[in-house]
Amino acid sequence: MNAMLVSLATGATDAGFDWTPAWTLGGVVVTGGFLLAGHGMVQRATSRQAKIQAHRDLSKWHRELRRQSYVDCIVTYEKLRDMIVLLSRAIPWPVSRNLTDEEASQLDALLVTLGERYDEAFQKCQIVRLEGPGGVSDAAQRLILAAADFREAADGRARAARGGERPAQPPAWNSSAERMNDELEAFIELARAVIAVD
Repeated sequence: MNAMLVSLATGATDAGFDWTPAWTLGGVVVTGGFLLAGHGMVQRATSRQAKIQAHRDLSKWHRELRRQSYVDCIVTYEKLRDMIVLLSRAIPWPVSRNLTDEEASQLDALLVTLGERYDEAFQKCQIVRLEGPGGVSDAAQRLILAAADFREAADGRARAARGGERPAQPPAWNSSAERMNDELEAFIELARAVIAVD
């Protein structure tokens, strides 16, 4: 093909017209077209790679943000759960006598601590609910509800112990404490799965 073009170009000068500039210009135009097309493809590929990398960076950042909010939630919930043992020691059950003033004072301090830890765990769980995804958000909601049940059981048990009462129906102490444990374990499993996949 190249030989044919060369013969046409040399033959054109024999006919009295010099086609060399036209062929040169044509070659420049075609070459320029290929260069522009190649440059456009490179530019699109570079742009696509930049978008993919930006998406990966954003996903990594979001995964780290979730991981940190999950860890914060677990740590604060563990502190709340630690109150089970402390309150069990401070509130004798079944009630056999009224609490002494010193015992009542210690119990009041523990209930204040329980309230503070509940509030902190509530906030951390709410952050997890915002971060999601849906399954982990639902598990964080169940953590909050289990903690609220335990807090209510602790208040009921404390009232009975202060007054030396033995209620016909004891507060749901054991079941609420077990539920806190179960919900925390379920939350940890869901959070682990999300962090590993996301």
